[in-house]
Amino acid sequence: MVKKMKIMIIGANSFLGVHLSNYLKKKNIIIKCGRNKNHDIVLKNFKKEKLSKIFQKNLPDVVINLIALTDVDLCEKKHLKAEKVNSGIIKNIVNSLIEANLSDKIFLLHLSTDQVYSGKGPHKENHTNPINNYGKTKLKGERFVKKINGCILRTNFVGKSLNYKKKSFTDWIFESLNKKKKIQVFNNVMFSTLDVKSLCKYISLVIRKKNTGIYNLGSRNGLSKAQYAMRFAKKLKLNTKLIKIVKYNRKFLTAKRPLDMRMNINFFEKKFNTFLKKTNHELNLTTKQYINEKRL
Repeated sequence: MVKKMKIMIIGANSFLGVHLSNYLKKKNIIIKCGRNKNHDIVLKNFKKEKLSKIFQKNLPDVVINLIALTDVDLCEKKHLKAEKVNSGIIKNIVNSLIEANLSDKIFLLHLSTDQVYSGKGPHKENHTNPINNYGKTKLKGERFVKKINGCILRTNFVGKSLNYKKKSFTDWIFESLNKKKKIQVFNNVMFSTLDVKSLCKYISLVIRKKNTGIYNLGSRNGLSKAQYAMRFAKKLKLNTKLIKIVKYNRKFLTAKRPLDMRMNINFFEKKFNTFLKKTNHELNLTTKQYINEKRL
């Protein structure tokens, strides 16, 4: 009988955290760690000394860090807050593992973003160039993980949120069109997003193999945000006339956005001996999560 891994998820109440906890608990022991009372371990702050005690007491096999400030415009307005959350917390996690002499015993997996890239994709892992503060603070956070040979996954994911306070891109499309609200989507912003359940499956693969390094984890080829929204809406028989297709212009938003976030996924496929699917396949998986949703 295979021994169950003890996995600590920091940020377990996030959009991904809820899905991931549900997925991994089938075969592992999950310790949920975060700010609200729904977690097994409640942390109001993420100071190094406190984290060190938690790791020493619980001795997880794997620590997965999902804590992030992902509101790109808020990161641009609140530089110090973005720095504290996106760089400072992972810095404290890494340093606490080092000082507790656990960095060689605990496998650290850190989730990063495709917004560390700009320019024409698909992007390879060693060609980063973030153009907004969100991407810059996430990239800075990655550098701490390198100190202990942890694993960093740069990704983008969508799907039906199980936490009503944490909404995804597809939640926004679905709920807006259901309420007959008009939305604008960009036809010149490209991404290679994954379905959240696919991401959970690949994360499970990563923590089993425990390969260290930095990996792009996304879908093959990619779509524009407008293409994705239109296909998603059509599959769910939502009113596509409510979707206005526009070009991204800086005037729409506070922070600059990279126009092409498609990622080269060859390195992940090679190191983990797997084959990632096309963006349209991932879109179909996401669509299924909404099919039985009652119209509002």
